[in-house]
Amino acid sequence: MEQRDRRAAIGTAAALLASGVTVMAGSRPARAESSGEQARESFRVIDLRGRQRFLASSRKPPIIIGGRTYPADQRQGPEGTYLIFNDGDGNEKGGITASSAGASLSLDYTNAQAITMATRWEGTLGAAMLEMKHMPDPALPIGQVPAMPPRVQLGYSTPEGAFLVLSDSRGRPRIVLEIDGDDNPVIKVLDSEGKVVGQLPETPAERRS
Repeated sequence: MEQRDRRAAIGTAAALLASGVTVMAGSRPARAESSGEQARESFRVIDLRGRQRFLASSRKPPIIIGGRTYPADQRQGPEGTYLIFNDGDGNEKGGITASSAGASLSLDYTNAQAITMATRWEGTLGAAMLEMKHMPDPALPIGQVPAMPPRVQLGYSTPEGAFLVLSDSRGRPRIVLEIDGDDNPVIKVLDSEGKVVGQLPETPAERRS
């Protein structure tokens, strides 16, 4: 299975999400065209200590992690609608993103992203994936956390079909279950070098032209 190509086709919307109860309206309020309600770009919920606990924004917001606020241009992901969830210390722990080409839900570990569910589409092509990443040492500061490899990937795309990939601690696929775009099923076991050491059926069906 061309794992890297499939991941590129899915285009996982794994954004690094920004991150204490008072509602504070966003800047530049304006009137909605017909409802008479106040239109606003964003609002947030803060606790009695002034820490952000929830943010809804119509544009890419800043990131709050480890007590620091990072500018919005350091956030991965597209422009769109952002719903950000924060823990009791104000640090971001997950969120939802929606754009004109996809949507995603992300949940975090203490200092890294843990789970991403994402969809993406373009014309008649579409894809959806659930990805679970390796957990880093929770004692590491945010800036010292290395990129964590995926351990579980469950997905589907219109050209490639459905697949489940189980990877080792270095992100190398070791077990692959797949039903390709022509409805041919296959199960593969791979070694650490990516070589297939076991497969069912032993001879994959030829793809139809």
